[in-house]
Amino acid sequence: MNTSTILLVFFLGGIILAAGCTVPLSSGVPIPETTLPAGTPAADVKNTPLSPAPASTTFWPERPVVGEFTTVPTTRPASDNPHLDYLNIRKRTFENPLPDCLMEHAFPAIAADPDYGIEQLVPKLAAISEDEYESFRQKYTEGDARNTQLKVPAVCQNTDNEPTWNFIEVRIVLTPTNFFPSDYTITQNVRSGGEVVARFATTKRLVIDEQLVLVSYVPLHADEVDLFDRVELTYTRH
Repeated sequence: MNTSTILLVFFLGGIILAAGCTVPLSSGVPIPETTLPAGTPAADVKNTPLSPAPASTTFWPERPVVGEFTTVPTTRPASDNPHLDYLNIRKRTFENPLPDCLMEHAFPAIAADPDYGIEQLVPKLAAISEDEYESFRQKYTEGDARNTQLKVPAVCQNTDNEPTWNFIEVRIVLTPTNFFPSDYTITQNVRSGGEVVARFATTKRLVIDEQLVLVSYVPLHADEVDLFDRVELTYTRH
């Protein structure tokens, strides 16, 4: 290659480089376009909606429907009071009234108390156990019958029998229903004329399905026996 040819190549290269650097970056320069086949709609990129979120996706809590409420079931503890199988009141365990002197010897704290009785301003009654009653019967009577003869103490001979006395027997049979053995206070509420005139409470350990028998005796003046109306029971679990 001769010298003139080399100079010509450099000259042409310079012209080409100068022309490339001076092309303006303006909107006048045409942008190549892609021509789609006829019948194919052009995609509108700006207005293409976003894909909806899956139905299982929740972005915000839903408002409750008016009139619709969500309730949580509540449980109430079932009553575990014992089941009352039997309650019987037997008035006048003795056919003939008992003389006052005999009762003062047998139960001085009761018979000698001037404030004892249903018709007192403040009613006052007492209950004795079945064992105490049986002990009294064996000591002061001749037998088991209601009309048995009395064994009256010598000091009571030729004394005034008034006021006379008798007993009321209260017999109760309960069947416990509590699942675990528990102590219960069982209260006998004595009513007369619609009012509670006495309460007798006893605490027992109750075991499910093991029957409990309660027997008590209430000494009363003979003329007050019919004022003893009924007994209602209440229970307190400890």
